[in-house]
Amino acid sequence: MTTLALESSTPDRRRALMLRESAAAVGCALLVALLVAQLDPGIDLAVPAHGEVLQRVLLNALPALTAFVLLLALTRRLLLSSWVVLLALAGLYAANSAKLGTLETPLLPADLRFLATPGPALRLFSQYLQVDATRWGLIALALGITALLCRERRLNTLAGWRAPALAALALLAGCSLMVGATPWRRVYQSVELGFQPWSLADSVARTGLIGSLLLYHWEIGDGQVPAADRDAAVALLQAHAPKLRAALAATTPAAELPDIVVVQSESLFDPARLREVLSGRWLRDYHRLAGGATSGDLRVPTFAGGTIRTEFEVLTGAPLASLGGVQYPWLELDRDEYPGLARVLDAHGYRSVAIHPNAGAFWNRARAYPALGFDRFIDGASFSPDRIVGLFTADAALTERVLDELADDGPPQFLFAISMENHGPFDWRPGLDAQRLAAIEMPERLDAGGRLWFGNYLYLLDDADHELGRLAKALVQRKRRTLLLFYGDHLPGLAPVYTQLGFDDGRDAKEQPVPWLLLDSADPRPHRLDTHSWMLPALLLQAANIHDGAWFSLLAALTRDHDFDPDEPTSAAGLNALARLQLRGELAPVMHEALGLADSTDAG
Repeated sequence: MTTLALESSTPDRRRALMLRESAAAVGCALLVALLVAQLDPGIDLAVPAHGEVLQRVLLNALPALTAFVLLLALTRRLLLSSWVVLLALAGLYAANSAKLGTLETPLLPADLRFLATPGPALRLFSQYLQVDATRWGLIALALGITALLCRERRLNTLAGWRAPALAALALLAGCSLMVGATPWRRVYQSVELGFQPWSLADSVARTGLIGSLLLYHWEIGDGQVPAADRDAAVALLQAHAPKLRAALAATTPAAELPDIVVVQSESLFDPARLREVLSGRWLRDYHRLAGGATSGDLRVPTFAGGTIRTEFEVLTGAPLASLGGVQYPWLELDRDEYPGLARVLDAHGYRSVAIHPNAGAFWNRARAYPALGFDRFIDGASFSPDRIVGLFTADAALTERVLDELADDGPPQFLFAISMENHGPFDWRPGLDAQRLAAIEMPERLDAGGRLWFGNYLYLLDDADHELGRLAKALVQRKRRTLLLFYGDHLPGLAPVYTQLGFDDGRDAKEQPVPWLLLDSADPRPHRLDTHSWMLPALLLQAANIHDGAWFSLLAALTRDHDFDPDEPTSAAGLNALARLQLRGELAPVMHEALGLADSTDAG
């Protein structure tokens, strides 16, 4: 029936048609809510507390229902609007399930920001999705149904002024939801108590996925570093005042400064930590170099993924925990300038270059690296596609680029490089040498799946270790003194291997450290030191005899102080408060007031 026919029909017929269409719209809305109830990991329909479950369904379904109403108002096509929202929900929950399975972390709002630059994200994430003929068929079917529903008859009920009015209401509701307007915050108070940004998987289990995404956006989505607890910061400074004053008074000598190379090695850990894996076979070059370097176990803030988190700690010297739940700093923080390692080195005349063979837009690095103070960023576009091993650019290509960038004259140089070859997934790796793979010894306890994952990983780990040895050999032979800082960013995502083997120390995979070393070409003395990734830049500057008179000098002094325990709650609270002050540019006045220093200087 057309709009004209509706207008010329009797009032009773018009009312009957509007009732039928309205009932159908309500039915579709209920279908959206039912899908949320079925798929959301935070909703259990078998729980006896039906009132609580119904409330959680409603709170998680509200954003989806708002999108449904907006689409309905814009298209006036009921089935098409329902279908698109249902597809989006299915995709959202499938992505959450895949991320939980790979990284043991639920979706976050920053994950959805990849949609703004989908190309780089799709190229990486598509490696985790092995789409077979059946899946391609389902995708084609979904697209076909969508195209067919675009021809659906429009709702007469939304003719005239009703569609624009409904669209305006839906937009108002959606925008107020996004900004967390007071009425919505009151509505969501019942689930807000279960939201814990420091334990995201638990938060999703308590509040539901969509509710958790919304609460995360409200609490952490302003792009700002949280305000600092000044009292906790002052207490930590005053507790270590004598040693801190001495460290801040030190100055950088007028000697020739060393070149500095930092390599963050993707998914690198020591397999000998696993049961039934012999020590000495793996990371041979690392262990050999550790005999003439500072080295040990490194605690990092992420597991199986999230390279950006360890990267943030090393480049800023700030614990990720200080950001109060932020998980992807370069994406979630809205800053034009970051204090950190590159800026301190720039103040001492260094030329700084960041190198990573992935798309510059990924993790927003193209914007973050200039904000950190790097002079140049060499991304994946500068690497030949012929240098792929398995799925990603070879570590050998990265080593060669690092060495090509190092000059034998001119100003001192700081090169920060992140490898890519050993990035997951590990359940498939095309193009590897079959004979070399077959020669890798496997623990008897592993099943066929575990052997596949572990074999691919160990193959690539050997490459990473070999390139460390090759890079270190070249740096030691240079005329200019060079410091090499090398470390793993996190454990690889090898869930089947961890489950079947377990670790020698009996601890969970998430509690395992990664290896690190700091090699000085002019001072090959061994030293064992277990530390945290946020301590590395201070240790690096200490080795270079560079003093910033602020943040990194404080960190270096704290790491040397045996009375300082970063894992003790009071000390951790003070450290996080100091880190927030540093990132907000507010450290100098607090530091000088707490320590009774005469002059106020820039906090670096």
